[in-house]
Amino acid sequence: MVDRKVRSGNVATRSAMPLLYDAVALGMGAYTRSAFRVQTLGGADLRLEPGTIIVSTHRRETDVPLLCPALYRYGRLWWNRRGRVSFAARADLFEPGFAAGFPASLPTRARKALYGISFADTLRSLGVNPIRSASQVRLEDICRQASGTELDELLPPEVVSPLRARAAELGLVSPVLGADVLRGEYADLLWRSYTREELDGAPIEPLWGRQGALAATEFRYLVSLVKRGAVLVVFPEGRPSPDGEIGPLRPGLGALIRRSQPVWLQPVGLAYDPLTAGRTRAYISFGPRVKPPTDGVDEAVLALLRRTMPLTCGQIAAARLLAGETSLEALERALEQAVDAARSEGRAFDPELAEAPGRRRRLTSALAAARTRRAVLPYLAREYENANPGLP
Repeated sequence: MVDRKVRSGNVATRSAMPLLYDAVALGMGAYTRSAFRVQTLGGADLRLEPGTIIVSTHRRETDVPLLCPALYRYGRLWWNRRGRVSFAARADLFEPGFAAGFPASLPTRARKALYGISFADTLRSLGVNPIRSASQVRLEDICRQASGTELDELLPPEVVSPLRARAAELGLVSPVLGADVLRGEYADLLWRSYTREELDGAPIEPLWGRQGALAATEFRYLVSLVKRGAVLVVFPEGRPSPDGEIGPLRPGLGALIRRSQPVWLQPVGLAYDPLTAGRTRAYISFGPRVKPPTDGVDEAVLALLRRTMPLTCGQIAAARLLAGETSLEALERALEQAVDAARSEGRAFDPELAEAPGRRRRLTSALAAARTRRAVLPYLAREYENANPGLP
């Protein structure tokens, strides 16, 4: 057992630049409150004791700027300099070129300008720590590590073909070596990840060994952070849900909890409701903290995340509309039943849904929005069904 005397605060961010930390938190808050109508549920009861792992659902790429200001405010981090929160984040955030390779819709000119920029030092100063998968590797890593190898020897034709098609599209010389594609025009292609089953062979074998070693080193560091008293935020799903499903969880969470021996798990449920007039509503639900499970860790955490997912009007409206229900009265009954069920199991819900007039207002708005936003209905319905198995 870890000596609790060691848990004197979050050692991970003790050397962080306080003013930058504050500025980033406040800037994220300004952004999310201009982009969404934000509602925090359960924040008044949040207590971030040393040795806590915060586990959060992952719904959109905006989850981090949504969650961080709530942690900053309700965790009272503006004055608790020694209790700053650390984060586990995808390792490619620390690589030069992430800003050019990650956004899918970025213009080529912007990719060229951003390709050489690295945020690694800033991220580390804010308590953000890389974590990677040993079973996946980005194309950029392959081409950089084997820069002098011919692409045709290094990669299968179906991977090389899009690179040469991009060169032809932009009037560039067709790439021959790995080094030839290490430029902004290819950044979105380079940021694609592949498994060992998809990319293997003698030229790549050393890279897989390196990937495994780095993954192990980064994992051990996260374990040490929690053991030394860090408050660590992780998104166990690893990426935003593509279809509304909560889960599955990426491998490694159970090992992290078993080896780091956190004092508490603090669940967070994030949800977005675009079935409303104007800006999308965004919810941050802080569930009651729990002692870490000793057995069946992944199953227990997944159940915890599903139980912490807040109930939204959009979830019910989407589920019932897809079931063929269109009358406002029937939708009101369904929403009332869902709110009653949420109350009985301690699930958070939009406070406006507590009374009949508020439910009617929200449903009227949801029905109007659904006429032009039908594409979001399957996602919201799946989110509701997954968080509430067995409920109508």
